[in-house]
Amino acid sequence: MISILICTRDRTKSLPQTLESIFSPTNLQESDWELVVVYGPADSGVTRAICEQFQQRYPDRFKFFLEKRSGKSHALNSGMEITRGEILALTDDDVICAPDYVRSIREVFTQHPADGAQGRVLLDYEGGQPAWMGPELAAFMSQRDFGDQVFEWKDNLTGTNMIVRRHAALSIGGFSPQIGASAAGFMEDSEFSMRLRQSGCRFIFAPQILVRHQLPQDRLTKSFFHERYFRWGRSEAYLRPLPASFWRTILYTMRVTVWRSLKVLGLGITRQ
Repeated sequence: MISILICTRDRTKSLPQTLESIFSPTNLQESDWELVVVYGPADSGVTRAICEQFQQRYPDRFKFFLEKRSGKSHALNSGMEITRGEILALTDDDVICAPDYVRSIREVFTQHPADGAQGRVLLDYEGGQPAWMGPELAAFMSQRDFGDQVFEWKDNLTGTNMIVRRHAALSIGGFSPQIGASAAGFMEDSEFSMRLRQSGCRFIFAPQILVRHQLPQDRLTKSFFHERYFRWGRSEAYLRPLPASFWRTILYTMRVTVWRSLKVLGLGITRQ
C-alpha cells in the first residue's frame, strides 16, 4: 500500500489545489493507496473545514488528524504512525502532483530495491520567475530536476517530494522533533536523510515521480529569502553536534549554493 502524507497549517488556497491534484482521475484508477493530512494546534480551523469536504468526497481514501504538539516533525511522526502503507510518500501542501503520481511511485518501488527516492520537483512561479532567481535559489526552494533517467541519489532527500519505505523510516525513529518548522527552523528532512544513509539505506532519483512546487509572489521577494536563510542557519547551529560526515555534506552545500545565492541577494561579502 502507498500512503501519501501531508502536514499543513492554514494553507487556504494551496491545500485544496494539492488535494485535487492527488485525487486525479488517473490516480483514482489505482488501488491500494491512501492520503493522510495532519494539521497542528495553531491552525485556525480552515484546514479542518477543507479536509471535511474531501473526506465526504473520498471517505475510503482520505483521512485527517490533529497533532496537538507543535512542530512539523511531530506531525510527520504521528502521520507515519497513522498511515498503513509500506511506501510513505511525503510531500507539501503547496504542490501540484502529476496525474500519474501514485502509479509512478508504485512502478518505481516495484522495479527498484531502493529504500528511498527523491522525486522530481519543478517550480511554478506566480507572476513569472524573477530575473535574480537563478539555479542556486531555485535549488534552495527545492527544485530537483536532473533529467529523465533513474540513478543513485547521494544527496539528501527533500520533503517536497520524498518517498521512503516505512520500515526504513521507523527503524531510525522517524524525524527529530528538535528541528523543522516551529522548532529550530528547517532541515528536518536533511537530518532524517543523513540518519537513513548512515543506517545503510540507499536512495535513487526518480524523475517520473513529479510534483510542481507553487511559489506565490510573497515568496519571491528578497526579504523572504533573507528570513529563510536566517532560519536555515539557526537549524545548522542546532545540528553542530552531528558527525563530521554530515557536516561535509552541509558545508559543501553552503559553499556551492548559499554563498552564490547570498551574492545574488546582495548579501555576499565583496573581496577588496
